[in-house]
Amino acid sequence: MKKKTVSKILAATLMAAMLAGCGAGGQDAAEETSAQADGERPSFVFVCTGQLGDKSFNDSANAGVEEIASALGCETKVIEIGRDQTKWEPTFQDLAEEGAYDVIISNGSAAIETMEKVADEFPEQKFVAFDCSIEEGAHPNLYAISYKQNEGSYLAGVLAALVTESDMEYANEEKKIGFIGGSEHPIITDFLVGYIAGAKSVDPDIKVYVSYIGSWDDTAKGKETAIAQYNQGVDIIFPAAEQAGLGCVEAAVEQGKYIIGVDSDQAMLFKGVDEDKANVILTSVLKNVGESLVRMANMELEGTVPYGTYEDLGIAEDGSGIADNEYFQKNVPEEIRTRIEEEKQKVLDGGVEIPTALGDADQDEVQALIDSVAP
Repeated sequence: MKKKTVSKILAATLMAAMLAGCGAGGQDAAEETSAQADGERPSFVFVCTGQLGDKSFNDSANAGVEEIASALGCETKVIEIGRDQTKWEPTFQDLAEEGAYDVIISNGSAAIETMEKVADEFPEQKFVAFDCSIEEGAHPNLYAISYKQNEGSYLAGVLAALVTESDMEYANEEKKIGFIGGSEHPIITDFLVGYIAGAKSVDPDIKVYVSYIGSWDDTAKGKETAIAQYNQGVDIIFPAAEQAGLGCVEAAVEQGKYIIGVDSDQAMLFKGVDEDKANVILTSVLKNVGESLVRMANMELEGTVPYGTYEDLGIAEDGSGIADNEYFQKNVPEEIRTRIEEEKQKVLDGGVEIPTALGDADQDEVQALIDSVAP
């Protein structure tokens, strides 16, 4: 999948903002552009309710914050507070009361209830929650970003089904693929149903082994869980488990099997550091958190962030997809890559209806889909 560079997007967006400020009747925009020229920029603090170093979800968000600082010249700060929920509310409250940062950013899939509560307590403070949705208009100073992870996962399912039926080096004759979640969560189920739908589009009779680690951090348990699936005949696994998923990558190397990465382009993160790991990661399902935060920061510069609402970003908006990198090109046969590109175009054209586990989804139908591929 070809992606525009972030720098090109930033340049175009900033130029548009400058042009808007010079137009007739654009006094407010002109004043804002003038303020920017004087060095006034919004400031951002990212509260990480997990751990950095996962080469996945949190690192993607952190990369976006770094890009906001380097490309836009905004003041940024990262506070890593971990998964101890007793620290979350006081941290948000202290930051809002201090008022040192224009925008407080955090992972809404974990902390949205806390963020909503504190946003209501401090109506002058702006909040951005990613990986979640919110009730329209309920919190005028809160903007949320959600992602259509089921779309990227659909393409990953197509890949997995084609790989397990191929004569690739680590593929076996059994039509079995795997999925491992950190824990059961609606967003993780959304990954899963997209993955299953993609796989079934290739082979309606394929079997999908589903396991949960019970942790987002325990790499040893992640490795153990992946080995158990490989021992049952699975030859490719898609783990959606943040840092714990790195244990699955270790298992793939040791067992001589394949992995699909998640959230970040994980193969490229291992490039030059651990080539064995990079080469077993055929692609990654991208949840482009970092890019979405840069997009939000550009809108903040323009004064166009739609606070009080949320946006849902999929393949068309570059919010989801799969990684097309040198390892994908080298390790995945051309015929499989071509098929995936065809499926991607179908998604963009609206020719594929991909199931979701979120929103108004019928949970009985979701469970029936999962049960339909059970071993």
